[in-house]
Amino acid sequence: MYTLGRITFKAFIMRSTIPVSPKSILLTVVLLAGISARIMGQSITQITSFGSNPGNLNMYNYVPSGITGAAPLVIAMHGCTENATSFSQQSGWNKLANLHKFYVVYPEQQAINNSELCFNWFDTTDIRKNVGEALSIMQMIEYMKSKYSIDTNAIYVTGVSAGGEMSAVMMAVYPATFVSGAIMSGGPYGAATNATEALDAMDGLVTNSPAGWGALVRNQNPGFTGSYPHLAVFQGTADLVVDTTNTTQLIRQWTNLDHANQIIDSTNNSFQGNSNVQLTIYNDSSSVPVVYHYKITGMPHAIAVDTGSCPRQGGATATYAVEEKNFHSTYWAAQFFNLIPGPYSITGPITVNDYGAGKIYSVPSTTGSTYLWTVPPGCTIVSGQGTNSITVNFSKYSGYVQVTETQSGGCELDPAKLYVNVNTTTGINQIITKQGSVYYNSIENCIVLPDIDITAIKSIRILNVLGQVLAETNFPHESKIQLTNSITPGIYIIQVITDNAQYVTKIATR
Repeated sequence: MYTLGRITFKAFIMRSTIPVSPKSILLTVVLLAGISARIMGQSITQITSFGSNPGNLNMYNYVPSGITGAAPLVIAMHGCTENATSFSQQSGWNKLANLHKFYVVYPEQQAINNSELCFNWFDTTDIRKNVGEALSIMQMIEYMKSKYSIDTNAIYVTGVSAGGEMSAVMMAVYPATFVSGAIMSGGPYGAATNATEALDAMDGLVTNSPAGWGALVRNQNPGFTGSYPHLAVFQGTADLVVDTTNTTQLIRQWTNLDHANQIIDSTNNSFQGNSNVQLTIYNDSSSVPVVYHYKITGMPHAIAVDTGSCPRQGGATATYAVEEKNFHSTYWAAQFFNLIPGPYSITGPITVNDYGAGKIYSVPSTTGSTYLWTVPPGCTIVSGQGTNSITVNFSKYSGYVQVTETQSGGCELDPAKLYVNVNTTTGINQIITKQGSVYYNSIENCIVLPDIDITAIKSIRILNVLGQVLAETNFPHESKIQLTNSITPGIYIIQVITDNAQYVTKIATR
């Protein structure tokens, strides 16, 4: 929940002639829900010393067994009247962390800071760089980096309501730390700097232009020239606590930061076959998806969970966690974060000629399973849809061949993906392989681009020999790309996409 103890108190003082609002009534309901959540079992661990902790927050983490090497980190923040334990159980993040081997940190508010246990997303002493609660959360991240092998290129933040607002804070003031974030029933950074403004924001009365919203974030790091985190937004249309205008403002802010306009580039009106869920996607100026919006028809102020034991299911229902068939919001946030690898590899060619025909792709066959395949734009599945093997006729576009297996018991497995390069002779998809255009410097552990116009670079990918993307960076605009992690021995493909060409080369490491 997003209503604050301080705000509620001041609202009664300033608006004593106004009848009690639905938000005030909801406070009593949510407080009871929070109390009941505290009696549930706890599977997360409290960390009592993680820095100077200027925001006076509690820290909890979840460390799955079996993690090897550097692993991603997710920061997950609860709403008002909740705590870290209840949110961990309702959201289902621990199940996904177990399955896919990443770390989770649960910051927790204390009643001494806020009587309703809300993160103070509106207080300027808590939402600027290197102060208050924002700095406490960054110190939790630094603690994890000091104690565990954290993939610093794979740190993400998410939260619901006040936790969603605090997620926006963290992405705004520490943009270089986070790859992307997922905000559920929250709003844009800078929507409020005091109690009165916070109530107005909740009611949908605070609006701004995309440039105006973007400036509020850019002003936090005037010298920052890197890419801002990508964003996924989740909210129900029946949210009586946070007006859905906040989602519109949030999209304006982050499309502006991520070099996108406010025009929807693609729409799925029945996401995963659920007509209650609409997904709209906004692409940046280079057609890279940067903002996802999941609109859940009829859902109140809550997160959507799909309880069950299948890989795509999880979470637990509560006052602010509601059942939604075939849509577990935490799963799709993790999917947006690229935390969920495919269950197996797709076999088939990873480079084809433009309009190449009769290309076969397959995965292991399981008795009783059906398989749903998707292919790049303009491609045609000639035969095999529904089975473990398809035949594809290509067009001129590169992209992913993807399959989702549904087992006989009805469980959908995580999708498997294979990126296929289409080798065309002219135009934007041209493959240039001249010697020296791209190479790997093993001594410095970096990719070197000596002959490429770096201002035209859109993205750089490292793929394995199966065509699976191992790492990707967008708009690097540098001639030497330093890799954070060492490449293990093997054969890899480096793909550099510019405004008018693709550069592809193979490397062998020892």
